[in-house]
Amino acid sequence: MLCMKATHEQPTIALVVTRHRGEAVLTETLTSSEEILELELAIMNQDPEPLKRVHDFRAKQVADEEEFADFVEGLLSQPFVKPEVQEHAVQWFKSRSKIETYQKAEDDASRIIANYAFQIYCSDSAKIDFMLAGPRAKVRVRIIDLTELFNRRAA
Repeated sequence: MLCMKATHEQPTIALVVTRHRGEAVLTETLTSSEEILELELAIMNQDPEPLKRVHDFRAKQVADEEEFADFVEGLLSQPFVKPEVQEHAVQWFKSRSKIETYQKAEDDASRIIANYAFQIYCSDSAKIDFMLAGPRAKVRVRIIDLTELFNRRAA
């Protein structure tokens, strides 16, 4: 989910890295502005497990989506629901399927971009905020290094 949800924002990928024996390790890839914000808030609040906050955020989103899907499915199973409401529910499920297909393609693209951006970072660790541009798209890449935070926690 390459931050494309925010209609007028620059798409951004955040690579969360740590260093193990001096070598950069790609720990996580964040592709939505909401996830990036959750991580930044966790870091500012000196949360000992900042990525847990991101994982909790993701889990809540999935749970909310499933709860709504269950509600729509419940509507479809009711015999007394108006036909136009049932039609809207069916259309929602069709849209959801298309969105899931789109999100999978976006996730695949994000993975490729993240791997390429990580190679750039590994060859020049001063590059912590840069743009990748192709013929039809530009993506901002941010590197968030959690090594210092993890080292403080271990001390």
